[in-house]
Amino acid sequence: MNVNKQHLKLAAAGIAGAFVLYGGFAYWAGIKAEETLAEQHRMIAAMSVFTVKSHQYERGWFSSEETTELALNQQLLGPYIGLLPENLRPLLGGTLRYRHQVRHGLLPGLFDMDLRPARAIVRTEFDMSDATRKTLQRFFGDAPPITVINRLGLTGGGELAVTVPTFDYEETLAGVKMGWKGFDLKVNYQAGYKEYHVESTSPGFTLEAGPKGRFAFDGVKYLSEVRPGNSGVKLGSSELTVGDIKLNWNEAIPYSIKLNELIYLVGRVRVGEFINPSGEFRPSNVGLSKLKYQIVTSEQDDFVNTRGKLDFERFTYNDSLYGPFKLDISANHLHGPTLVKLDDALGKLPFQGLEPAQLRKKYLDTIVKEGLPLLQNDPKLMVNAFYLKMPSGVAQASGSLALKGFQQSDLKNTLLFLKRFSAQANIELPQQTLENLVVAQARNLFTVDASAEDQPDLEEIDALARSLLSAQLDEWAAQQLIRREGGQISTSLLFNEGILKVNNHNVALPWQEPEEPAPEEASAAQ
Repeated sequence: MNVNKQHLKLAAAGIAGAFVLYGGFAYWAGIKAEETLAEQHRMIAAMSVFTVKSHQYERGWFSSEETTELALNQQLLGPYIGLLPENLRPLLGGTLRYRHQVRHGLLPGLFDMDLRPARAIVRTEFDMSDATRKTLQRFFGDAPPITVINRLGLTGGGELAVTVPTFDYEETLAGVKMGWKGFDLKVNYQAGYKEYHVESTSPGFTLEAGPKGRFAFDGVKYLSEVRPGNSGVKLGSSELTVGDIKLNWNEAIPYSIKLNELIYLVGRVRVGEFINPSGEFRPSNVGLSKLKYQIVTSEQDDFVNTRGKLDFERFTYNDSLYGPFKLDISANHLHGPTLVKLDDALGKLPFQGLEPAQLRKKYLDTIVKEGLPLLQNDPKLMVNAFYLKMPSGVAQASGSLALKGFQQSDLKNTLLFLKRFSAQANIELPQQTLENLVVAQARNLFTVDASAEDQPDLEEIDALARSLLSAQLDEWAAQQLIRREGGQISTSLLFNEGILKVNNHNVALPWQEPEEPAPEEASAAQ
């Protein structure tokens, strides 16, 4: 009897000890979970897309709760929100409020039959307005429109999983049908989010807009691996593949795209207001298949090398077929510490309340001030391959541009600055393609407003452009500056030590042209 009591006491003591240890670990894990989520919040707050309206964290012993309310930057995104259908604007026009439900302890998923050890499991719940909830219910029904689970590992890293379920949506009267095949994202990250692996897939989407047309894509997959370099530059690789994209549209679509704001969203670079195209997409059938993009960034000592590849199998536009297409470019020997300083300086540039001219000046001044070491460390750009098969022939090119021995004082001497460059290129393209480009440019130069009474004769403009181009090509061929064969035009370029050779023939640059002698009458008068 005494033995049994002793065993019971030992068992009770063991259970109590285990509970104390588990409780102590849970308390420590709660502190570490708060640190990890605080770092995550700082990353979100630094994004220009969002404005943080409120944020609070309540930590308990075995569970905690973090609440954040965000608003989209209306100054940045307002023009694009206005382009959305009215029933979708509530999704982007209001605030986003979410709660992180944090369970911490050695087995935080125990109640969900998940026995994997971790510091914490974070489940995200989104609070939505009634209007937003009703809009999403039209697509997802009673299913949650997004599920976010963040598993914080024992060593400080973790795994983030995001899932958007599939849906089928139809508006019978409008003839609109949508089919969404879902979205999955997984991010495996190390402590501090400095090194991570991303994998996301979107199997496909279909939109049938009644008599207006149809749009669809499938097989979208993105992979990325990022790690910190010794210089502070993020190294690694990323790859995007798309199976097919198809657009069959029966109406003209007007567009006015503020590319300056889109570039800032993606690259945090302000370029002013001078690249904002507008016009309309005419009714068309467009298809793109087997698109692939890949970029790899590596490091050697303090210098960064990056290489990008883009290719697709075929691109169709109405009755025209293009492809295959291959582009392979590199940027080598880029000074890593300078890239970090330049990125940091551009990210700190204020843009609110500034005129476009002021933004451009601040942007250029920052590049000149912080970016000069890039030029002083012998950078080299290369087009390793460019190939595109077109209806009229093949366009292909390769070449390089290098800068060697540059000094800041060279900026005061244009000729000396140019001599620091060396470049070479081999180019080939169909003559018909060149002719089409020249004709299009001529139309842009001579065509006036469509509302004007007197309109130019487009056939005369086209004939004049073709005649001028033909005469120029004949002259270049006679000078052996180009080669023409089978409807193709090709040439080579070499620039070194301030001397330009085209197709192995010296070509005088403007400042190398001999001065014409003064007229005899003028000389006599002097």
